[in-house]
Amino acid sequence: MTETEFLPEVEGIDQKEFDSAKTLVQLLAKTLKSLWLYPKNNPIPQEFKRKLHQSFSDFLDSYEELRLEVKHSQLLYLGKMVYEDQDREEGMAYTLHKDGVRELVFIKGLEYDELADFLETIEIGLKSKELEDDMVTLLWEKDFNHIKYLVVDDLLDVDVPNAEDIPDDWDFSRLLQSEIALSGEAEMPPEQRASQDLALRKKEEQIKELSKKLKEFSSEEIRNIYQLLESDARSRLLEDFFTILEEILITEKDFLEFEALVERIEKVLGWLINVGDFKSASNIIRRLKKFELAARDSLSPTDTGGPRKAERVKKAIDKAGDEEKIKKIGSALNEKEIVDLCGAKEFLLSLNWNSIPGILHLLRDLKHFTARKMVCEVLEEVGRDHVGIVGEGVYDRLWYVARNVAFVLGRIGKEEGVKFLKQIINHPDLRVRKEVIISLTKIQGKESGALLVSALDDQDKGIRILAARGLAQKKEKGAIPALVKIIQSDLFVGTESEEKKQMLESLAVIGEDQVIPFLKKLINKRAWLKRDKHNETRVFAIRALGLMKTQKAGKTLQELAKKRNKVIKQTCQRILRKMDSQPAREIESVKTQ
Repeated sequence: MTETEFLPEVEGIDQKEFDSAKTLVQLLAKTLKSLWLYPKNNPIPQEFKRKLHQSFSDFLDSYEELRLEVKHSQLLYLGKMVYEDQDREEGMAYTLHKDGVRELVFIKGLEYDELADFLETIEIGLKSKELEDDMVTLLWEKDFNHIKYLVVDDLLDVDVPNAEDIPDDWDFSRLLQSEIALSGEAEMPPEQRASQDLALRKKEEQIKELSKKLKEFSSEEIRNIYQLLESDARSRLLEDFFTILEEILITEKDFLEFEALVERIEKVLGWLINVGDFKSASNIIRRLKKFELAARDSLSPTDTGGPRKAERVKKAIDKAGDEEKIKKIGSALNEKEIVDLCGAKEFLLSLNWNSIPGILHLLRDLKHFTARKMVCEVLEEVGRDHVGIVGEGVYDRLWYVARNVAFVLGRIGKEEGVKFLKQIINHPDLRVRKEVIISLTKIQGKESGALLVSALDDQDKGIRILAARGLAQKKEKGAIPALVKIIQSDLFVGTESEEKKQMLESLAVIGEDQVIPFLKKLINKRAWLKRDKHNETRVFAIRALGLMKTQKAGKTLQELAKKRNKVIKQTCQRILRKMDSQPAREIESVKTQ
């Protein structure tokens, strides 16, 4: 499939909509440039981000989504260019395109934090010439809710040659004949085959029509289509074969003959894995599992070997999931040719739990993002009942394996996974620690909350901010003493703006009315030194009060608005105006014991 097939058809272009989109994308580029030129705590990039989010909100409220087509050095909207990199080998479009992103969609409901994370990701891609992770991996890690992207594998992202590039004497009809030959129908006389079935004749016409269009494909793509036809015919033959084989398994009374039959099935399974026919392999596993279940439940007085047969079949299924077989799957997924990822996923999901260690090892060796993502999805599903086995992956010496396992544990969301995340919350690699915090935020329970509280002391500012944000999301009451202690510290006034703001906001969201006296005292605190920093703290504390939207918070803001201090007065008035423009809501006061 070419990338253009993913694009919606557009009959006409609304000029107003197009102009709005172009202005928005240009502002996006300018915001990225400001992040490049200025430090994070500089007010200029912060203001750019604020304006950009507001512009996105306005556009998405009107048009629901912003769908951008990503070219080598351009971004298109409704098929027309809205942005072009100044340097064709650098810039936003090139950075996305080189790693396989072909479409970028921003959806209504886009939050400020999501947009900030997206900008941070693109900034990393622009600044880093040699990323350890590609852009797609970085985007995937963010797990956006309102930003979607379409990835086209490098192998599928090829230029389609013109018809004149393919020889006129290319025998396209052999594709049709080869499919017929594979099913054994080529030996029939022409008149018998023609009268056999009207549907078959219609199918032949369809394939002939396809043959005319095949001049648009390269010779390599023609070979791939030929292989797919062979695979399809093989699948149909195997389906019939194993239907018969299943009957033999059920009726065979002699255990030695039964075991010999199972050994043949094991060999066929190994061969299918070697040739990459995962769909057929998973079909066999499903049939074997069905037989195993029936054999264990068999109460037939004439067949006393049911449990023994069931155990032998289980052994065959376990063998299909041993580490040697899983390694072969990894080799197939790493080959530079079209691989059936859906079939591979289906096969891995069909295996017994003994395959989990081998699947974990795949995370070490897989080269392509799409394959790694598929394996994470498999581990998430099979790991729901085997968290203890999946969790062992956090001890891997490779940082990216530990990170991916932390991601999976978060997606599973069971408290059992917390004990494994605890082992790597102080991992030397920042990327692992970051994933641990994200996963702990998703898992309910006191232990996950306690670990997030401990992360407030992490050496990295970004981790501390992420932990505070996670605690607010969970409304972890146990974090209140730790946050108060941090804010009361003499060092807090000199803390960077982003971190200071998040700590105060998290305290307000978690503590609600309970922490109003503390925030009020902080706002009223007099300072003779570092006045600018103290005023910044006051502003953030007042904004935190505004987040509560309770009657008590509103009254406190009204009291503070009467202060003589200009910073306090003006900030409170601004927050009160903002609160008045929104529907008031009363939040129940926190009950203290």
